[in-house]
Amino acid sequence: MNDVIAEFLEEEISEPYEIQPLRLLGGWTVEFNNFYECEPDNCKNFGEIFVEDLLRLTNIKFNLILDLGWYPDGDRNGAYELCLVKDYKWEKPLEVFESRDTKEIVAKIEYWTNHGFYQKYLETC
Repeated sequence: MNDVIAEFLEEEISEPYEIQPLRLLGGWTVEFNNFYECEPDNCKNFGEIFVEDLLRLTNIKFNLILDLGWYPDGDRNGAYELCLVKDYKWEKPLEVFESRDTKEIVAKIEYWTNHGFYQKYLETC
C-alpha cells in the first residue's frame, strides 16, 4: 500500500474509545453519556470527543442535575466543567469544578453523586 494512503488511513480510522466507567449510587439516571475514556492531551479525535454535552445525570427525587461538558467546545486549550444544579437553576449552580484531568473529574462525579455529599443541599422538613 502506498505510504501516503496508509498514513491517511491511520489518521482517519482510529479505535473507538470506550465510555468512561463511573461508580454511581442508586437514584441517579443517565440522561446522556458521551464521556469517553480519553485524556485531552492524548486524543486523536479531539473535536469529536471533547464537546459541551458530555454527561448529564439527574436525581429526580431530589431535583438535582449533574452536568459535564468541555469548554470551549472542541478547543484543545479548554477544560472540563462539572456543575451540580438544583431545581434547574443553571444560573446558580450549587457546585462548579473545572479540570483538564479526566481522573479528577471522575473522582468528583463519584463524590458529588454520593448522598453524604449532596445532602447538605436538600431541604429539610
